[in-house]
Amino acid sequence: MKRAESSISINSKIIALNSSKNWGGNERWLTSAMNALALNNHSIFLVHRKHATHWKNLHPSIKLIDAPYTNELSIKTKSIIREIIDENDIDILLSTKRKDYILAAQIKNKVNVSHIMRLGISRPILKRDFIQRYIISNQVDGIIVNAIALKKELLSYKFIKRNFNSDNIVCIHNGYDTLRVHNNNEVNKNRIFKIRSAGRLTVHKGYDILIESLRKFDEFNFEYKIEIAGDGPEFDNLNNLINKYNLQNNCELVGLNNDIVSFFNGADLVVIPSRSEGIPNTLFEAWMAKKPVIATNVGGVSEAIDHEVNGIICEPKSDELLTAFKNFINNKNLYKDMGRNGYNTLIESFSMATMTKKLENYFQSFIK
Repeated sequence: MKRAESSISINSKIIALNSSKNWGGNERWLTSAMNALALNNHSIFLVHRKHATHWKNLHPSIKLIDAPYTNELSIKTKSIIREIIDENDIDILLSTKRKDYILAAQIKNKVNVSHIMRLGISRPILKRDFIQRYIISNQVDGIIVNAIALKKELLSYKFIKRNFNSDNIVCIHNGYDTLRVHNNNEVNKNRIFKIRSAGRLTVHKGYDILIESLRKFDEFNFEYKIEIAGDGPEFDNLNNLINKYNLQNNCELVGLNNDIVSFFNGADLVVIPSRSEGIPNTLFEAWMAKKPVIATNVGGVSEAIDHEVNGIICEPKSDELLTAFKNFINNKNLYKDMGRNGYNTLIESFSMATMTKKLENYFQSFIK
């Protein structure tokens, strides 16, 4: 379908699908996007996995619907979604995970509704996944990514070049709610240099790269502590790596934290060691805390960070990360304004209002 220019509708009707069992960056984006759209008087429905407990901070007008999401062919889940579409004259079907993409594609095949996918990280598996390739080629109208680099990656895939209108892939950078109140009481007042990181403990977040880089930290000859907030499938593997390198006194997995900005407020430096990203939410949270950041050069990180101005960029390798640490530690005075510069970038370029306006215009272009 070719996008058409149009004015923003007063009350678009959007149904979002999310089959997640756990909270992560995808769910965080969906929460902020749905809340912002609801505040602008759009009607939002969220069909989420039954018994999921992480949908707590939603705008009161958002309608929450349980679904089993037992598998990609779940008749019950499809029936629930179809009923909502039929009863509410839904304009947009927004899918956010692989299972959701497949369920939404089956529904689109039966009803007259536009299907929009959201991709938040690099997904080279799309080239090898026949089902997703077929869906994108035949049952998807638009794709939202959060970094220009991700759009370029998608357009490098031959099946997308052949079967998908490139104008319908749009980069909408994540927005951040700078008005949210955080607890800023924690300040690092001792002489131990504190480095903090946060996110779901998965392979693509690269915490093993961070831990590997610590093996040569002794050469810095200073006291330090690294704390990583989060939970996930790599928890045991990362703990084993910490024990393997005898880093128990210097590196700790501290578990989930519901206020990452406040967590970062107690740090001297924030590190984001990801193997793949769009533009990570933790970057914005570090900037909100006005902290200097070292982040790996993946996804859209370089679209947000001006190297050595509002952050330091390095390649996602342990030796490269170690060099970045050394650079920062030996030149702290040169980087004293880095955190403040990051905060200014956040305010100027990544506001929630900008993201919301772009989402509204994009969704409206698909409404039939």
